[in-house]
Amino acid sequence: METYRTAIVGGRRGVHHARAYQDLENMEVAAICEVNDHRRKNAVEALNVTGYADYGEMLEKEQPDIVHAVTMPTVPRHIWVEPAAEAGVRALVIEKPIALRPKELELLDAAQQRTGLKIIVNHQRRYMPFADKLREFLSEDHLGDVHFVRASTQGEITDMDTHLMDLVLLAVGDVPPTAVWATVEGGETYHSNWLNCPENLMAVYTFSGGIRAFFESTRQALGTADFPDSNPRCNIDIWATKGRIWWRENGSWGYLLDESGQQFMQPTYFGEDDAWAQQRFTRAIATWLDDESQPHHCRYQLAKLGFDAIMSAYRSALKGQRLAMSPCLQDIEWEQLRTKLTS
Repeated sequence: METYRTAIVGGRRGVHHARAYQDLENMEVAAICEVNDHRRKNAVEALNVTGYADYGEMLEKEQPDIVHAVTMPTVPRHIWVEPAAEAGVRALVIEKPIALRPKELELLDAAQQRTGLKIIVNHQRRYMPFADKLREFLSEDHLGDVHFVRASTQGEITDMDTHLMDLVLLAVGDVPPTAVWATVEGGETYHSNWLNCPENLMAVYTFSGGIRAFFESTRQALGTADFPDSNPRCNIDIWATKGRIWWRENGSWGYLLDESGQQFMQPTYFGEDDAWAQQRFTRAIATWLDDESQPHHCRYQLAKLGFDAIMSAYRSALKGQRLAMSPCLQDIEWEQLRTKLTS
């Protein structure tokens, strides 16, 4: 069995992600790149690997099979792609969000198309048990046709709305919405406005077949007020013609099937669930490299679908009307919305 060597980029959260490689028999972390001397020293000591301050030097000396870049949203994702591809890297893992503004996505998309590099986005919730069960139910028609999705999250919008949209897309079969009606408010103040995004987003998406999704990503999520026993960071409920399935990040996940009367509920706690899902996410990288017929559940093309959906909501909010899905939001529109929110 081939062993895949991984190089981590980013010493802040990179150590956490590197731990997911432990106990995987055909994967190992070989090095870490971090520009901050103090963080690099701590990461090297924690992982017992070679540390580098320069990305290019690390690629040249280590020749990794996988690069796992765990960096802040303010670091454009496209900068890791072409150097990795030129060094023979076979898969690149990047953090969400994949971009903060349309131009960044254009650059990332162009780099991916030029290189053909396999890119995976850290939407690890797709590897949790509820996601497995949802895929099973949808493929075997146990739920019937999905007709309504309610999705809500609380926290920094660029951290959580990308995860939430990823789950909505999973629920509807990973197809793009056909229309959106959205509103936004507030300019995100985190890190002195580096993120340049709305603070609150509420939208109603329409998908083929008449599926509706109510989507709410806000600092104080209104849609989670009826779940007082859970930390309302991320919740999704999926109603279909034959049943219902739900997941709450800190509460429970479960389902109810109408025809058989089958029902299930299990407590959830993200602090424990995340580590398990992250390891499954990591193992699936090697599985995809071993076998093209088993693509990763979090490949770049799906994350791009989610980014486009969120940018379409921004355009709807800017125009103040329901819009059919159209070409991607342009940077000039993004600037207009940012000015509107912060003026």
